[in-house]
Amino acid sequence: MGGLTSNKPKHWNEAQNNVWQCVEDHWNHLINKRVDDFIQYIHDDMVGYGHESPIPVDKPWLHKWVGFWTKSTDIVICELRPIDIRIHGDIAILQYLIFTIEKNVEGGKRVIRRYTMTWKKQPERWVVIASHNNLMDETLRG
Repeated sequence: MGGLTSNKPKHWNEAQNNVWQCVEDHWNHLINKRVDDFIQYIHDDMVGYGHESPIPVDKPWLHKWVGFWTKSTDIVICELRPIDIRIHGDIAILQYLIFTIEKNVEGGKRVIRRYTMTWKKQPERWVVIASHNNLMDETLRG
């Protein structure tokens, strides 16, 4: 299975590929509405900003928001596009884009989000400890 990424750097080492696999798994759980599995990829002390909230987000907020969002939104297709992964010991800093076509009661839309995330290595998996995302100007309704 090709996963959610059709093209990633071939020069990535094993650690970078392991981090990216966690990104794919994380999004796969979200797209398939498995909120409890999705939230396992979030560190208890996670902090960040998202385009959908004017206030900082944390793990409890994400659980609430993702629970609501997955009930009201279907992802028709998704493409993850890695930009960079820098690993510093048990910390990984990732930059990537995600392109989705989403459907909800308001109709369908194409959405491009840009992420910078910090992931921390845990015994069972890499988890998000900090995140910042925004919508790209190319987001279109259609």
